[in-house]
Amino acid sequence: MVEPLISVIIPIYNGEKYIDNCLSKVVAQTYKNLEILCVINGTTDSTEEKVREWMKKDDRIRVLVTEIGDLGRASNIGIENTTGPYLSFIDVDDWVEPDYIEKLYSGIQKGYKICKGNCILYDGVKNLPAYQGRSSGEISIRGASFLLPCRHSSVYDRSLFEKLKYLEFSYYEDLSLWPILIATAGCVYYINDIVYNYNQTNETSIMTVRNEKHLVLDKVFGHIFANLTPDLDKEVNLLITALFIQSFWTSNYQYVPKNEVGQAYLKRVKQVVENRLVGYYYIVENLPVPKEMKERMIRFYRDPIA
Repeated sequence: MVEPLISVIIPIYNGEKYIDNCLSKVVAQTYKNLEILCVINGTTDSTEEKVREWMKKDDRIRVLVTEIGDLGRASNIGIENTTGPYLSFIDVDDWVEPDYIEKLYSGIQKGYKICKGNCILYDGVKNLPAYQGRSSGEISIRGASFLLPCRHSSVYDRSLFEKLKYLEFSYYEDLSLWPILIATAGCVYYINDIVYNYNQTNETSIMTVRNEKHLVLDKVFGHIFANLTPDLDKEVNLLITALFIQSFWTSNYQYVPKNEVGQAYLKRVKQVVENRLVGYYYIVENLPVPKEMKERMIRFYRDPIA
């Protein structure tokens, strides 16, 4: 039986330090029927030359070049150029295990449209699994809130992206599509095996750089709501609420400047999510955070912003 073609999309911006390690792991996959799309976006280093050298060694590699240095745009270009019925994303500074595709495709073979695996969070010192105490199996929409809202460590049915695109020219582009993909798929199949290594040491990564460019959650959640029907299933609503609490209060709020720019941003965020976050108060009340923090979170959603 012929294995279906799986498209591996690697968006690359100035990845000369990482591309050899990344591609060496991809071309050595135990699952062989791959097309490897290297989407070079706005690169100013030797990345393209390095990728073209790899092309001479492996004809499964294709190069797509855009002058626009944007991760969301690069991801969309990759999707538009896939020819396989399934696809996966790998960030250039990360690396995958030899059976990355094989294991994740095994979940797709069970009839699921998204299969996500466990990954290592590498900070330069420690290698910690992203998910602990979890078992392999089907994850409901509501239960998917524990999963990192990111493209990688997954294989997707290509049909999910027929009418969907990642938010472009914005941080949190992963988050902008994650709950929509899950809602469209109906659930996720999770495999509790380490298949992906998430490098958090890259100095340009969203995980290591925080500044006012990250004040975009109004755009991100606006994109989410714009791509979902108003009569959302309660489970989808609860997932969106959980993702908002995680993204806004855990990794965004503390970087909001205490000035007019910050105040205007908070107003925009509040306007986008107002009366749309099902179960917000219940989730906040049950969070393991100090009482003062809970009160701040409740006031933000309950009271008008001056």
